[in-house]
Amino acid sequence: MIESGTLVSLEEFKSNQKLKESVKNGIKGLVKLLFQEAGKIIKFTSNDDLIFQLMKLGLISATLAQELLDILKIVNNLDSVDDEILHSMLVRIMEVIEEAINSIDKYMG
Repeated sequence: MIESGTLVSLEEFKSNQKLKESVKNGIKGLVKLLFQEAGKIIKFTSNDDLIFQLMKLGLISATLAQELLDILKIVNNLDSVDDEILHSMLVRIMEVIEEAINSIDKYMG
């Protein structure tokens, strides 16, 4: 769902409300998956706590932690994020969240 937003121009993304909603739902779903996977190995009370716990276990680097913090701020305010900013960040959002999920999955074996 997120990737579909990366395959169109900014103009098309901005004008296609259905596509934007689909992309936003995809982002929310990917974040939900991150939380579900993390919840299998750690208990956390907030986004910041989740990231701290993942760093504490050595599952993510400080750089990835900062990127996750930045992305989770965007996700928490997804409906108010400018279309240009969202469109330009789609690939990075996918990469960062998937990297964190993959780290958790490797840890779980």
